[in-house]
Amino acid sequence: MLLDIATYDPATIEISSAHLMNYQAALEERHRYRSTQANDAVRIWARLGIPGVSEEAFVAATDMPKHQPSRALAVRLRCPIQGAYSNLEYDGLYKALHAAFGSGEISIDNYALCLLSGALGPRPVQIASLMVGDLKVTAGPEKIYILCVPRAKQRRGGYRTHFTDRPLVEELGMVIEAQARIVCEQAARCGMDDPKQIPLFPAVHVTGTFFDGGMTFARPTSASIAMRIINVMEGLGVRSERTGGAINVNATRARRTAGTRAAQEGKSLEEIAAILDHTSLTAASSYVEIRSELLQRLDKKVAMLLAPMAQRFAGTLAVRGDDLEHGIQRHVFGAVDDGEGPADVGGCGKRGFCGLGKPIACYTCRLFNPWLDGPHEAILDSLLARRRRMAADGSLIVAITLDDTIIACAEVVRQCHALAASLEVDQDG
Repeated sequence: MLLDIATYDPATIEISSAHLMNYQAALEERHRYRSTQANDAVRIWARLGIPGVSEEAFVAATDMPKHQPSRALAVRLRCPIQGAYSNLEYDGLYKALHAAFGSGEISIDNYALCLLSGALGPRPVQIASLMVGDLKVTAGPEKIYILCVPRAKQRRGGYRTHFTDRPLVEELGMVIEAQARIVCEQAARCGMDDPKQIPLFPAVHVTGTFFDGGMTFARPTSASIAMRIINVMEGLGVRSERTGGAINVNATRARRTAGTRAAQEGKSLEEIAAILDHTSLTAASSYVEIRSELLQRLDKKVAMLLAPMAQRFAGTLAVRGDDLEHGIQRHVFGAVDDGEGPADVGGCGKRGFCGLGKPIACYTCRLFNPWLDGPHEAILDSLLARRRRMAADGSLIVAITLDDTIIACAEVVRQCHALAASLEVDQDG
């Protein structure tokens, strides 16, 4: 506001009511809230008794209409670029993340970083502020993991002055514990007396920095944490069923997804605000407004339409008898319908035991080789019928967990139809 006044009244010695009204009029509608923030500052300035604000400006700052910023517009509009991930996008991203870590394509620190971002939705500055000692592990019959997350963007809140205890599920807690153990071992080799006072995710652009006369790891910046998340998740190459292109990945979308999923699970405004580290309930209300975002109805036509864009099937079609060519170790048998005997659905390229439910879990596995003439369409119909029953029983949140597999199975059906059609053309030609 002061810079705006200086452009047309540089000789003024105090703010007047005209200055306030001119500033508001000069702003675009979407930025009108800035005049309200400026008016608040003017009122505080006047109450302090410091020269520079006229009495009429104080009255005008109190009486002028107030404008609020448009909060979470991308969330409300379900933006496919900056809004929350859809359920299919979210499942696709994190299944690809697990697979990339399992194959050694990404390191454990990047794996833990992306898992934490997706599970809790913290701001990058909060992740950058985490120390090894913030992870609390209680031993017992079952380990209990608590992560003390530093709060951020709080008024009069300094660096690591306020914390929120966030419980972690065992799968995530084990990964974070392994990351903390590795950092502690590295710190011990550097001769640090208290390795728990080092960053949980040390900076990767430098090896260390001198602190209190000893060698310790550098604390990462929030920007570097944000870029690491983007680089790792974009490298997975997961496609969106909404845009047909690669998913736009960033920490902000992970936060918005955490809020959206919490709202879909029926969490209250207070609970959503606590999850997202918000002091005000205003921002949390945006997530409650879109609770109905879940895909209420998924039929075969929709599944077949989404399948080529989502690309959830990661395996390869095979012809019966080509076991050696595709590296197939065993055949996958499963019941197509309830009460029917098992059918030979495809081949599996995994060496060793697999505890996943066959054949349903196989359709999203990259080691699955479905037979070209397999009963995939019948399995797709069975999955869709199961989803309809679960949704009708009031379990829509549980029903959508089948969506990823349904889309993958639909892609297998689509590829089988396309390949069979091309073979017929070749024979006729």
